[in-house]
Amino acid sequence: MSLPVARDEDFVEANRRPVGIDSQHLRVINDTALRSRLIMAGIAEGLQSPKGPQRIKSIIRLYPDFDAPRPTNRPRPVRAAAVVHEPSRTAFGLPTVEELNALLTRIHQAEREVSHELQGRIHGDIDRLKKQIATLDGDDFERAFRELDGAMRRRRELGTSIREEAFRRIDADNSFEPRRYLRLIARERS
Repeated sequence: MSLPVARDEDFVEANRRPVGIDSQHLRVINDTALRSRLIMAGIAEGLQSPKGPQRIKSIIRLYPDFDAPRPTNRPRPVRAAAVVHEPSRTAFGLPTVEELNALLTRIHQAEREVSHELQGRIHGDIDRLKKQIATLDGDDFERAFRELDGAMRRRRELGTSIREEAFRRIDADNSFEPRRYLRLIARERS
């Protein structure tokens, strides 16, 4: 009860002095820790609380019978949101839908081209080595077998190489403007 009594001018904006409440039960409180403890104990209800750097007073309503409503049961007053015009996403360096579609189309096209080239080379190597193995023996057989094993491993790892090469080619094409958004796209396959 040593807290100062809240006056009419202490209430601001949508927060008004409740009607029909004994003014002795409306108090200004500056200690936020004490305010929280009183509310959690059911002794007080928060009526007004400063948010951020505002200069409004924190006001509570005291409940002498320890029957204050829980904070979750009390609906918060709804305030009209200020109309804020969001700056264009391009101002933040983000692509438009059209630019992103153009970039994705170009990535798919480049991956097809690179895949055709790289797989053609690897399949040619595998076919050549298979034919050689059939006619070789000794050290030549071992060498050809190791080369075949390496070619098979390269074929399995081809997906990562294709994506990297496609990104490298697109990044090198200065005439393709949406290439600047490559940094927004992960290069790893999922």
